[in-house]
Amino acid sequence: MKNTSLTELLAARVAAKQIEEDAIESRRELDVQIADYLRGETLEGTVSLKEDFFKVSATYKIDRKVEDADKLAAAWPMMTPAVQSAFVWKPNVSVSALRKLSETDAMVAAQFIVAKEASPSIKVEVV
Repeated sequence: MKNTSLTELLAARVAAKQIEEDAIESRRELDVQIADYLRGETLEGTVSLKEDFFKVSATYKIDRKVEDADKLAAAWPMMTPAVQSAFVWKPNVSVSALRKLSETDAMVAAQFIVAKEASPSIKVEVV
């Protein structure tokens, strides 16, 4: 079995990353063309089409986000339940605030947090 040096591994990774980035860019350009071809008058929803040996579906979405969370929170008590139902409150963990908690407070917060190891991030630069 051949021993591969770290330099060889890094060079191979840089080359593979470039191939991956080129493929992603090419696929994204094709996706835009396909989506434009299928869109028609559709602003939201899914359009499907069979073409020769292919079935293609394009799902069109409109992103809706709260523009000003503080303004929404201030208006919340005055909103009807029907209007309130149009919004979902998603609790997120503030890692910086979590790290500043006392040991006791951190134990309380930990009851509501699930932590799992994330994939390591590898960055290789050619120098």
